[in-house]
Amino acid sequence: GDLGGQRTLQKKWTSFLKAKLVCSMPELNFVFNVVHDVFILKAQHWRDTVIYGVFTSQ
Repeated sequence: GDLGGQRTLQKKWTSFLKAKLVCSMPELNFVFNVVHDVFILKAQHWRDTVIYGVFTSQ
């Protein structure tokens, strides 16, 4: 249950999305399922933006 944002967010577009990112080495049955850091390299056009992540196993 998302209760929504503060009053300052009323009549403004917002979103919340959950996704599962599977990063693994299937041949070794090894899964990297813990995100430690994320870096966003923004471009002039949003479609050219690159997101880097650092993962480890649990």
